[in-house]
Amino acid sequence: MIWISLGPACLAALAVYLASPHQSLWAAAPRRLLRWLALPLCAVSVGAASHGYGFWCGVFIAMSALMLALVALPYVNAWNRGRHVG
Repeated sequence: MIWISLGPACLAALAVYLASPHQSLWAAAPRRLLRWLALPLCAVSVGAASHGYGFWCGVFIAMSALMLALVALPYVNAWNRGRHVG
């Protein structure tokens, strides 16, 4: 069940990151929609993780995956931007 919760947590982090005005991964990102999409994805992630491990353990599992993705996404953005520079 833990692996199922990691996907929505990473998608929630991606939605939060793409809603940021400082990102350049997707310039035409629908920021308002992505901001609203992040919260239900976090809830799905917590629900999936807490199903097998209990509520608080599920919260910590989901939020750890979310924070890991939020740290990794700026590096992905920098790597992607560096790859396209002529």
